[in-house]
Amino acid sequence: MSSSRRIAVILGVGPGLSTSIAKSLSTTHSLVLLSRSLPDSLPKLNLPSTIPKENILALSSDGSTSSLQKAFEDLKKHWPEGRVDVGIYNVNEKFNLNGFLDKKEEDLRRGLESGVVGAWNLSQSLLPLFLSNSPDPATGAKGVLLFTGATMSLKAGEKFSSLAPGMFARRALSQSLAREFGPQGVHVGHVIIDGIIDTQAVKGMMGENGNKRLQPDDIAQTYLSLVNQPRSAWTQELDLRPDNEQW
Repeated sequence: MSSSRRIAVILGVGPGLSTSIAKSLSTTHSLVLLSRSLPDSLPKLNLPSTIPKENILALSSDGSTSSLQKAFEDLKKHWPEGRVDVGIYNVNEKFNLNGFLDKKEEDLRRGLESGVVGAWNLSQSLLPLFLSNSPDPATGAKGVLLFTGATMSLKAGEKFSSLAPGMFARRALSQSLAREFGPQGVHVGHVIIDGIIDTQAVKGMMGENGNKRLQPDDIAQTYLSLVNQPRSAWTQELDLRPDNEQW
């Protein structure tokens, strides 16, 4: 597949990191933005007016197989000759900080759905498209698939029993896909966000304290650098934290 229009697909789009990633990719890619609340919530993202409206396709998807199938059908109709070569999985389940004995099986299932099942489904939608691409002249990649991780991808704190298993599994999925598809020209990476992101929602709950939090636009620059990494030196996993974060 060859086309002058490059397309990036981001699942889990809302105000904060995913919007910053979209902005960082907008100079080279048309954007397919997916979440449960889109397209109705698109104005709330406050994307800069410098991104042409015709380069944004906002669609509804909850990460299920059926919703992604519909979204990719709509993408194909909208940009039939486009080259899909970037995918970002940035879905997060709302925190449930009840103790383990106060949680139910459905809490765990929700954590697994957002943590790994949606990531699996997005990967199955994207990878055939990536493999049909010719290698990028600059990087050698046929596609780049990035997963957003968290501190609990590596260590499960107390009261995270319904969320951490899915994040552990998301990390495992990224490793398995990297080993299988890296030799076929697909760069698969896992970005561990080890700290609090300074979003408007966080400011509303915790107040202003930006110098001790990760800035979404700064994190997005790391995603952009991963997208542009040459094939001879691909990163599979990295972690990001502010300089004052205890780890």
